[in-house]
Amino acid sequence: MSDATPAHDHVLIRDLIGRAAHLADEGTPDDYRALYTRDATWTFGPSTQEGIDEIVEATRRRRAEGVSGPGTATRHLVVPLHVTVDGDTATSVSYFLFFADTTSTPMVRVFGVYTDELARTPEGWRIHRRVSRAG
Repeated sequence: MSDATPAHDHVLIRDLIGRAAHLADEGTPDDYRALYTRDATWTFGPSTQEGIDEIVEATRRRRAEGVSGPGTATRHLVVPLHVTVDGDTATSVSYFLFFADTTSTPMVRVFGVYTDELARTPEGWRIHRRVSRAG
């Protein structure tokens, strides 16, 4: 990306993190393919998905179980706290809230932290490694 500047990279990365939250609530599992690298990993507690196919499949399972996604009355609120860009890689830390019962009396189901490692690809910034932890 020849027009990349540190400020522009920060905007693009924050947008990517926001799109990930929105697509978790409104998108399809396959939409995640535009957010993560093919060899991405996502860890939450004892569970790790390795590669975009496992990430998409885990999202499909959550949708089928009614845990999150369209029609589940859940929402993600993600606040990127800081982004550090180093050439074609970056790191970010975000706080997240996962709400349930959003059509009646919303309640926080999980509060946590995302720690992301990102990579610049020909298609733009993508999440390469995400570690999610509650608390």
